[in-house]
Amino acid sequence: MERDFNDLQNNFGFQNNLDSNDIYKDPMFNPIAQYEQAYTYYKYLCMQMDYKIKCKEYEKMCSGNSANKST
Repeated sequence: MERDFNDLQNNFGFQNNLDSNDIYKDPMFNPIAQYEQAYTYYKYLCMQMDYKIKCKEYEKMCSGNSANKST
């Protein structure tokens, strides 16, 4: 006896009206949201590194000026 695929879905409790885009409404499974979050995090880390580099350069510049003034 052959069974219809729809009958099989109904027997195992699958819903016939599932939208294939329902999974992307959750940000955990949305690749675009994950990409945006990773990009924002990377940009934030780069801004932190730039700030630390500029602080080091400023410290070197100020220490060089104070050494020249004291001599």
